[in-house]
Amino acid sequence: MNPNVRRFKKPALIAAGLIAFVLGFAWLALPGIVQWQAEKFIAEKTGHRLSLARPEINPLALSVRLRELRLADPAGAPLLAFGELFVDLSAASLTQRALVFDEIRLDGLNASLIQRKEGGLNWSPLLDALQSKEPPPEPKGLPRLDIRHLRVSGAQVQVSDQRVTPAFATAIEPLDLDLTDVSTLPDDAGKFRLTAKTLSGAQLTWAGDLTLNPIASAGRIDVVGIDLQRLAPLLQDKLPIAPPSGIVAVGADYRLTQAGGTLGLKLEKIGLVASALLLQQAAGATLPQLAVDRVEIKEGSFDLGTGQLALGAIELQGNRVEAMLDGKERKPLLKLDDIALTDAKVDLPQRKATLAALTFKGGGISARRDAQGRVDLLGLIDSLGKQPAAKTAAAAKPTSQPDGPAAPWRFNVGQVSLAGFTATLRDESVAPAVELELDNIAIAVDSVSENLKAPLPLKASLDVRSGGRLEVAGKLTPADAAADLNVKLANLSLKVAQPYVAKFATLDIAGGEIAAAGRVTRDPKSSGYRGSFAVRDLRLNEAGTKNVFLAWKSLSSSDLALSPTRLEMALLSLDGLDTKLIIDKDKSTNLQRVLRKEQAAVSPAPTAVATPATPAAQAVPPAATAAPTEKEPPGFLVNIDRLRFRGGAMFFADNSLVFPFGTRIHNLRGSIVGLSSRPGAPGQVELDGEVDEFGLARAVGQVDFFKPTEFMDLKVVFRNVEMTHLTPYSATFAGRKINSGKLSLELEYKIKQRQLLGENRIIIDRLELGERVESATAKDLPLDLAIAILSDSDGRIDLGLPISGSLDDPQFSYGAIVWKAITNVLTKIVTAPFRALGALFGGGGEKVDEIAFEAGATRLTPPEREKLVRLATVLNKRPGLALSVSGTWAEVDRVSLQDLQMRRAVADKGGQEVGAKGDPGPLSTRAPKVQAALESLYTDSFGSAELAALKEGFRSANPGQLEESMTGKVMSRLSGLMREKRSLSEDEVGRLKGADFYAVLFERLRAKQVVPDDALQALAVRRAEYAMENLKAAGAPEARIRQGAAAKSATEGRDVLLKLELGKAGG
Repeated sequence: MNPNVRRFKKPALIAAGLIAFVLGFAWLALPGIVQWQAEKFIAEKTGHRLSLARPEINPLALSVRLRELRLADPAGAPLLAFGELFVDLSAASLTQRALVFDEIRLDGLNASLIQRKEGGLNWSPLLDALQSKEPPPEPKGLPRLDIRHLRVSGAQVQVSDQRVTPAFATAIEPLDLDLTDVSTLPDDAGKFRLTAKTLSGAQLTWAGDLTLNPIASAGRIDVVGIDLQRLAPLLQDKLPIAPPSGIVAVGADYRLTQAGGTLGLKLEKIGLVASALLLQQAAGATLPQLAVDRVEIKEGSFDLGTGQLALGAIELQGNRVEAMLDGKERKPLLKLDDIALTDAKVDLPQRKATLAALTFKGGGISARRDAQGRVDLLGLIDSLGKQPAAKTAAAAKPTSQPDGPAAPWRFNVGQVSLAGFTATLRDESVAPAVELELDNIAIAVDSVSENLKAPLPLKASLDVRSGGRLEVAGKLTPADAAADLNVKLANLSLKVAQPYVAKFATLDIAGGEIAAAGRVTRDPKSSGYRGSFAVRDLRLNEAGTKNVFLAWKSLSSSDLALSPTRLEMALLSLDGLDTKLIIDKDKSTNLQRVLRKEQAAVSPAPTAVATPATPAAQAVPPAATAAPTEKEPPGFLVNIDRLRFRGGAMFFADNSLVFPFGTRIHNLRGSIVGLSSRPGAPGQVELDGEVDEFGLARAVGQVDFFKPTEFMDLKVVFRNVEMTHLTPYSATFAGRKINSGKLSLELEYKIKQRQLLGENRIIIDRLELGERVESATAKDLPLDLAIAILSDSDGRIDLGLPISGSLDDPQFSYGAIVWKAITNVLTKIVTAPFRALGALFGGGGEKVDEIAFEAGATRLTPPEREKLVRLATVLNKRPGLALSVSGTWAEVDRVSLQDLQMRRAVADKGGQEVGAKGDPGPLSTRAPKVQAALESLYTDSFGSAELAALKEGFRSANPGQLEESMTGKVMSRLSGLMREKRSLSEDEVGRLKGADFYAVLFERLRAKQVVPDDALQALAVRRAEYAMENLKAAGAPEARIRQGAAAKSATEGRDVLLKLELGKAGG
């Protein structure tokens, strides 16, 4: 044998034996040891239970196979189980200085992940027990690993959260994972694919490239079929609304990088689709329900490094807002067929967002005003945000403390537009209910941003289904609601207003349209409209008939200027007027007949014939001129340079006569120039008309149409009127028919400061009376003789009939009675405006101006606050009114504040800290501390001798009701040694009989408390401020309410009335 062979033979045999021993140990003994030690370690270290089948270890193939592993907590609840784990270590590990795995395969994985009710995961005890108590070593970098293929197939994960009620639970199955060539070696990239599905139908697909050193990944992730309703238990306590429902799918391409310890993430092709999305109110909340058929986000991107978010488009289809308005059923309020957001970009670091366009297409809105005047949509808006406080607080709780005030967000929307929209407005406060339907509503607003002071270009239009179209274009400034708009209203039908007219008059709107074109402007100081308007083809019929009550072809002006304080027109044209005045048999008029009772009650009665004045020597002396009244604030000013009449007609009939009489004035034409409500600016009248076939009617002169009793100088002429038509009058008043004759009248009406002077002339040509007619009202007069005496040679009777007198004299004429009645109504309204307003708006005449504060109080009781709410309603319904609110104080306030100061002094003396503004509440004179405090304060204010005298007098008046302690008696005697003793008079003692001694002390001390007028003035100011706050909260227009100066009230009652004054808005 070769010596060299002999020399290596023994070491070789030893090495072979060692290898055989190791292999045998690995095959035969090591699996059992691993199984035993693993189960023992888990049990001793953590208390958990681990079981597994005997491992299979192949040292030659460098593979390990673990089967039937089960891991459970100490109570036996399963945590982890799998059927088989196969690990194949590659021999290349020796050459690559890394753990190289050819294959890792995990089959039948079943894991449980539970968030416990008391907190923490079901895995937490195991992980905490396995965690080393030694401080972690310094990181030395990633271990060198190279996994050529890793596969997890058919895995199941049970997930639940017991912290919510009901508990949330789901299962992820199957879960499959494939990793290829994934390594911790530098810049070594691999691929992966993860798919998972939940029992609720959600599916995850995640695939891409993966680098672990440094961390980097790129690929795509998609999640589809997310059922939001299944997530309800997790969301219900985190939202101010009920958890949403719907099916959501989301996906994105991503790129994840890490450089220098900074993680970078970029998302591209972000997409989201949500279908059947439903957001509804939580129990106890008042939010409406929002339903969306489909939401889709397209072509989105996000860069974590720069904070840039971009969304190519967001589309919402089939949007509906529903609410339970009557407490019974949910009704649709708003529907938007399509909503699209185009090219949205968000810069998170710069807190800036831009949007190319926000577009709303199709849909509609509905609103209803009920019989009580409540608008459902406004009520819903008012209730928004009143969700339960606990949820609101939870939702609003910040996750961390902010470093400081964040910069405000900036945003810009290129255009916000609405197209193809409809609106249904129903008013049930009238009968029958009015339903106004608006179609083709379109609105476009450009350059919308956070800068509310920037004017926004606006275009809008709509069609009224019953007839009419509105177009608006211009600019609107959100900050102060300033506007500069061109407005065009075309052919708006008046028929929709029929129920509103029916509330006041028994009239039917048979026709009529409104048109206008002009400019509407508004700024913080003024607002107004300038342009044209026209009311065309108006026809008002008596209800249920086709009889015209009032009609015209056109009432129009091309230069209307309207503002809250004035109305001005250069020319107002009234063409084709057609109206009538009819006196019925009961002497009522057709105007009274069509007016509802509440309006007819204040309408004028039929006109009576004025009686001639007595001769000048016996004339009634003029009434004394009334004392000048205080100058009234300027009211709404009306200026119409010229009111033009063309082609008008008026029918007059008197059916109260023995023979009914009727005539028609037609072809009425002329003008009224200078029609103005400005004091001392009468209008110039020039009107012509034709009576029957050949008669003339004319009026020329000046009239102050807004104060006709102050000034009138009008001459009315009737010429060539056929007197046969006057037979009804001659039969009624004279008992004779008229066979023939022509009548001409020249009537002068001159009124100045309520004094009437008139030179009237009556000319009768060729009057011939006919047969006698029986009439109960006719006077037995020798008419034939009178006519013979009065007629001249041409058969003409020419009578001058001067009329004079005071309009305040009820015996002068019927006109005086009319004006007196009107004056009485106006006087009642002026002298008691709040009572009148209360009656008009359902207050039953309650004095809404008597709003009372309790003595010393700065807040109102609920019944008094309700009066402020009613005042706010009145102001909104009467835009011409303004309200001044002034706080007041009275002596009862001083007593109340003295009482409060005294109770604070007693509480302070007794050791109770209530503060300078605190209220210690009521004090009991039976409490020893209160008694001691009162005696001490009384001594300080009046002296001990006065206290001793009061006690002595009280004992005399009330024996046995006041017993001093020994200390009190000693103190009384010591005080008597140093001060002159005083005794009460018999009258003083008598007033103490039956009284509470300490209440007497309190009242005398209270009377000495000093409450300066400045404090009472401040109290009055606080009352006014409180009233103003309540008025604003009730919706009163802030521009028409103001706070006046505080003042002292002369009230002697227990309450103090707030001072309220009404005036003209803008005055």
